Amino acid sequence: MRAVAPCAVLLLSLAAGAMLGAQEQPKPRLDAVRVGGEALGGAYAGIGGFVIGRYVGMEIADMVGVEHDVTRRRAGYAAGMVTGAFATAGAVYLIGSMGDQTGDFNATLLGTGVGYVAAVGIAQMFLDPDGRPRSGMSTRMKWTAINVVALLPAIGATIGFNSTRRIQ
Repeated sequence: MRAVAPCAVLLLSLAAGAMLGAQEQPKPRLDAVRVGGEALGGAYAGIGGFVIGRYVGMEIADMVGVEHDVTRRRAGYAAGMVTGAFATAGAVYLIGSMGDQTGDFNATLLGTGVGYVAAVGIAQMFLDPDGRPRSGMSTRMKWTAINVVALLPAIGATIGFNSTRRIQ
């Protein structure tokens, strides 16, 4: 948990620099449907990317002969995080770039990273090491924690994209 705060500060400062460096061009008005689509599409793409990436990572660990189950799970988790991050950023970027608008993919990916850091911090507070809700939590609290953890990377990506959004 102690490593999460410095990582978050670093990612936020990088995101601010990327957003300040974005080209100053006229920004189109924000459309609530588009922004909602970016966040939800990014969240679902990220979840799917994580599941696929985790499976592939664990299979690759098996192929190279990893014998310890903990190492195999960690490899799967790392592959899932990377795949999920690119899936989230890609979906947000594609949805946001529909029509006459565009943004910066790097800022979108950086926003995803900031969201992941925040999600990992919240997950450590509310979920056990296996990713299950801690015992004694109400059902409402369990679902709230799981949904927040799933949505934060997509929210970060949406903020990153819309901070650099401009007319093509």
